[in-house]
Amino acid sequence: MKNLISLALVLQFTQLSLAEETTDRDAVIDVVQEFFDAMTARDADKMRSMMTSDGILYGYRESDEGLQIIRPTHNAYLENLATGEGHLVERFWDPEVMVGDRLATVWTPYDFHVDGIFSHCGVNNFSMLRTDERWIITGVVFSMQRENCEESPLGPPSAVAQ
Repeated sequence: MKNLISLALVLQFTQLSLAEETTDRDAVIDVVQEFFDAMTARDADKMRSMMTSDGILYGYRESDEGLQIIRPTHNAYLENLATGEGHLVERFWDPEVMVGDRLATVWTPYDFHVDGIFSHCGVNNFSMLRTDERWIITGVVFSMQRENCEESPLGPPSAVAQ
């Protein structure tokens, strides 16, 4: 009887742990989607509330001149976004999520469109920290390429997203 009770307790604890992990996984994916939705809306204030103020975005692309690295601070990126032009849509799929206590990463392929026209693709790597209130983005590292892009399983961007 004790073995059955012990087994039941272990199974219940395992189910609770899996439920919490699924909830955290969904929560960090939701942060990425909210981030891109706010980018499309050019809502710098919303994005600012989702990111640490002292973070940096690192992006790279290969060109005829070699490796080019961009590294705007979160604040510089948001200032650019708020004053920029064009309708931006970034989509992602098949995110790989790792969560450990208050840390999370989301690694995902993406494509990027400006005014409904394909701009580039790549991979995003979001680092996040869970505060007492929510998950926040501490940094993003991403690649940018115009050729040899994986075809998006999402199909062409919808007219609504453009």
